Amino acid sequence: MSINEIKALIDSKAEDLNRQGDLAGYVASKIDLLNAYIDQQIELSESQIEDMLSELVGFFSTSLHIPLEPGLKILRARAYKTMQLEQNVSQLSYIAEEYSDKAGIGRLNEQGHPVYYGCIYFSGNGGVNVAFSESNSKVGDTVNVLRSELSDVINVYYVGIYDHVRRQSKPRFMPEEMFDLFCKVNQYQEKKYTNSVFLAHILCDAFLSDILRRKENGNLYKVTSKLLYIFTEDNRTDGIIYTSVKSEGDPVVALKISMVDDKMVHNSCDCYRIEHDYGYALYKAAHTHTGSIQSNNLVTWTST
Repeated sequence: MSINEIKALIDSKAEDLNRQGDLAGYVASKIDLLNAYIDQQIELSESQIEDMLSELVGFFSTSLHIPLEPGLKILRARAYKTMQLEQNVSQLSYIAEEYSDKAGIGRLNEQGHPVYYGCIYFSGNGGVNVAFSESNSKVGDTVNVLRSELSDVINVYYVGIYDHVRRQSKPRFMPEEMFDLFCKVNQYQEKKYTNSVFLAHILCDAFLSDILRRKENGNLYKVTSKLLYIFTEDNRTDGIIYTSVKSEGDPVVALKISMVDDKMVHNSCDCYRIEHDYGYALYKAAHTHTGSIQSNNLVTWTST
């Protein structure tokens, strides 16, 4: 989407939203209801939750897609309580459709609807601690790590990007020119929206970013698990990028599983044994095996 197309979208939104009174108060009231539901203080139906989230995403966030380029490195970890060297890549990637009934509710997936969760990394050892924390690895666990990379461009929505803009804190994987674009979009929104509408936009972005960073509690996943579908239902977006819950600032992704098969290649595997969890997504882990991936997507492991 070009800057002119983005401005036209904002102009159209402004024409509608600027006439509707205290929208900051309206958005705050919806956020209060959702937070009360998360804290198990009130009851909401699924349709009420979906309607509120769809409204917040649709009206009060600017859904700009970030293209993630081919070659971007992503890894995914799976923890086991006993020694395990997984033989099949599919067991490390995502729950296959024929076993989708085994997929429990997660941060961005509903019950029975698996998605691919992964950590973006930039060096050979980078991202492993994040992957350990995202898979809730414990001392004594064996962790199989699948290393993959994008073979084609995918489009993701960065939840919380305007919080980075307000703090002038560019995500390290994001090119300068792309971050500048978000800064310009934010400035244009501030110019075109009334104070109340612009504040509503800030509140929505802050809330969505917040609930994706919270530790699981109460009804949290009953709210967040609906977001991936809402953001990707137009088929222009392949997934969501957000900040790791336990490793602040490190980027993680949730992708539609079709993107994994169509736009990702799996390169290798590693096996670790967790020896110490220091907290703050920092671990001591022994690297026990390296796995090479064969053409039939089976893994051959070699002791290290």
